[in-house]
Amino acid sequence: MRRPAGSLAKPSPPRAAGRGEVVKKAALVLAAVGLGAAIARAPEAAPAGTVHPRLLVAERDPFSGLPALRARWAAGERPSDDLPGWALSYLLSGDESYARRAVEALARPRPRQQRGSNRYIETLNDALAFDWLYGYAGFDDAMKDRLARELVDAAETELANPLLADPEAVSYHNHFVRYLTRAAVALYAVEGEPTVESRAAPMREKVRRALDNVLDSSDFVTPDGGYHESMDYMRITFVPLELLAEMRRTMGQGDPARRYGVFARMGGDTYLYKVEPDGTTSRDDDNEWPHLQALDNVVLGYAIHRFKDPFAAWIQRESGWLPEEWTIPVLQFLWSDAAVAPRDPWATTDAELPRAKLFRGIGHFVMRDGWGPDSTWIEFDAGPYFAKHDHLDQGQFVIHHKGDLAIDSGMDYTDTESPHYLNYYRRTVAHNSMLVYEPGETFFWGENLLPAANDGGQRMDSSRYWNTIRSREDFRRTRDLWDLGRMEAAVHRPGVYDYARGDITRAYHASKMERFTRELVYAPGDDVLVVYDRVRSTNPAFHKAWLLHGVNAPKVEGAVFNFEERQGRLRVHSLLPEKAEVLARGGPGQEFWCPGDEKGGPWGSGRNWPPPPFEGGPLPDAPDLRHMWKTFWGEDLGRISPSNARSVVPGAWRVEVSPTAPAKEDHFLHVLEIGDAGDPRTRRVERVQGHRLEGALIENGLLALFDAADDPLAEGEVTLPDVGAKALLLSRLVAGARYELQLTPNSNPGTPMWRQVVEGDESGLAYLPWEGHRNARLQLRKIEEVRR
Repeated sequence: MRRPAGSLAKPSPPRAAGRGEVVKKAALVLAAVGLGAAIARAPEAAPAGTVHPRLLVAERDPFSGLPALRARWAAGERPSDDLPGWALSYLLSGDESYARRAVEALARPRPRQQRGSNRYIETLNDALAFDWLYGYAGFDDAMKDRLARELVDAAETELANPLLADPEAVSYHNHFVRYLTRAAVALYAVEGEPTVESRAAPMREKVRRALDNVLDSSDFVTPDGGYHESMDYMRITFVPLELLAEMRRTMGQGDPARRYGVFARMGGDTYLYKVEPDGTTSRDDDNEWPHLQALDNVVLGYAIHRFKDPFAAWIQRESGWLPEEWTIPVLQFLWSDAAVAPRDPWATTDAELPRAKLFRGIGHFVMRDGWGPDSTWIEFDAGPYFAKHDHLDQGQFVIHHKGDLAIDSGMDYTDTESPHYLNYYRRTVAHNSMLVYEPGETFFWGENLLPAANDGGQRMDSSRYWNTIRSREDFRRTRDLWDLGRMEAAVHRPGVYDYARGDITRAYHASKMERFTRELVYAPGDDVLVVYDRVRSTNPAFHKAWLLHGVNAPKVEGAVFNFEERQGRLRVHSLLPEKAEVLARGGPGQEFWCPGDEKGGPWGSGRNWPPPPFEGGPLPDAPDLRHMWKTFWGEDLGRISPSNARSVVPGAWRVEVSPTAPAKEDHFLHVLEIGDAGDPRTRRVERVQGHRLEGALIENGLLALFDAADDPLAEGEVTLPDVGAKALLLSRLVAGARYELQLTPNSNPGTPMWRQVVEGDESGLAYLPWEGHRNARLQLRKIEEVRR
């Protein structure tokens, strides 16, 4: 199928030999020269009672069996030129020159390159070498004993970490999983070694219980893929988790990848939806690296290896988004599968690859109108708070179309927590959600060690917001802290509309918020997004602000404003509140402005919280900022680290929409036209209101009507202008109930001109054609309760 103009995909490279061709070639080689000549010397058998190799490969395995790997070796493929690559080359070929190189490397002092939780990669290399060299005579007992003790020492060091103290509280979180992986791979490699087994066995049981808890949590948090800390931390977590799952299988201890849904969805299911059309990644949560890198090759390679994922193969080989390198090079040999043909998502139908996806657990709903570089991409988030790297951003949406049009603003802290991170970046004020400002509301860092600025946003009044859930039971026991947003509906009707409804009430402190719901309707054919919010505060005096962040300065003309970035444009019609202030805020000194201070001041008492200098530098002179830095990192902190952020779009502007008259309940209604920069065309957009119903009519497009109250909708009516629409979408009907719709002309209200009966679907929606209906009064009446 023809690729659209401007596609980012690279021209296809010369096709690698398919798996069948490789096997045939290997068979010819072996037949011609004989097995003894092709493989110089097979490794010696492991001592009785042990099974080696057992890590990532096995004598008989449907994915990484030695016969298939040896056939690939014979066909000319080679593992990486490093310690595990040499050990694997020996295992597959019997060529002792590779084994000697590996043993010599193990014998030399090796300065450690990794630090902190990333040390698992160096320990992995040693563990694989121990396992794969086991039958080599030159890997003698003395060296085995020394390396086994070093591996067990490494495991003991990690398991002494307080984070791993209780196996049933080891969290599905990047740090926990990396620490656990270092201990696990070391202990798996030395199982059965008489000199260390008495030390290793109890620790191995602890690792087993901890991994069971992590896997169970993954099924709760990310059953459909995606990740709760960010796309950056996703790859950091998925790689060690994949290693542990594969090792369990090759050791004959079950197959987590078949039992837990996240493994099958780590590849195309996640990357296709969470990578934006320009190849950068979704910027939700802590993501200072919103681009694909060498570690993503490992994640995608696993999806290709285990699940033969053709979309993962396209992303890895043909999208042009990734480097060639793999962070763990030996896995490029083990997990590459040339027989999996790349499938370009642009060539798919919606039935094969839906243009929308709900990630259950985390509550992320992604909508798009296609798979090309010029496609529109929208994400809406309404779910629990699971981990420290989450943001207080429930209810936010972001939009990309030929540029970043509605953004997740601010910058990650990189290696250092910062005043910007505490008071802006992770807070609601930095996101496209809602502020309700209660003077005196408290927010704080850690164990209430630092007060934080009052942004008017979502709760940050517990140390658990700087922590992570440890298990399903932990979530259940402390649910009031985590269960903040709920995706009540997420509907995809191919080519017609996408609809989402989230209840965000619990994300805010009950002292100020009684109700906050957000509904979104996306019409891909028109590239229009409708956003409807109902916000009820406890006090009418609390200032409310609807936020939309962009990169460049917006152009505001009354109740309509525009953001442009690169080749994209977002035109926003603010229809409700009827009497509202539409304020553009940003530019020098206002880019990261927080409305309140940390001392209980009113709206407007706050300040700007810029990120640290990109190049790092000395601590600031201001006493309060200096105190923050030293509270975060200790009194010995002397300088701010340079940032390693790349491709971050922090933004500098936002629009705030606020009602001009105080009220407990306010409704916000916005129509967002998504298009190309410089395009002067705009649609006529009308607000429609009546009894119980209100919404927006887009000329020759969608008429979207929403329920304006809480109790189940029984009847309502609304006056329609003399403007035509093609389709009507009704939301928040009673699911399964039947409603009669009736139109009467505005000029003669007593004479019905049209009737139709509709039924609310399981999400409370009804959609029907609407051409020819205008300048009339629409009445809705429930005529039948839920049918059983």
